[in-house]
Amino acid sequence: MAFQINLGGEGEISGVLNQQGRWVVTAFGWRSSQTGESIAELVRSRHDFLIADNVALPLPDRVADEVITNNIPPVDSITWLGPTVQSSEIRRILKSGGRWIHNGVVRFIKP
Repeated sequence: MAFQINLGGEGEISGVLNQQGRWVVTAFGWRSSQTGESIAELVRSRHDFLIADNVALPLPDRVADEVITNNIPPVDSITWLGPTVQSSEIRRILKSGGRWIHNGVVRFIKP
């Protein structure tokens, strides 16, 4: 079975591990930008989450078949919430032949 992870951004995906920063559980009133659901509501509707910082994902090297990013702030930058998705982390967790899909378009295939 393929392992897919959705790194932050807009639109949590059912059946995929969805990564978000700590603010989704610490910020009062956080809601999904697409559905308006709280983290608790998304978990109840069978969305799986990994709550972790973007600079050091707690995942082994070469574990993901596919990394998905949708409507995220610019990669490798810093926002008021902290560092954004890091291209080095995407490359680290992708398996050989794994794909990074950004806004529906393949952005990188790991050799």
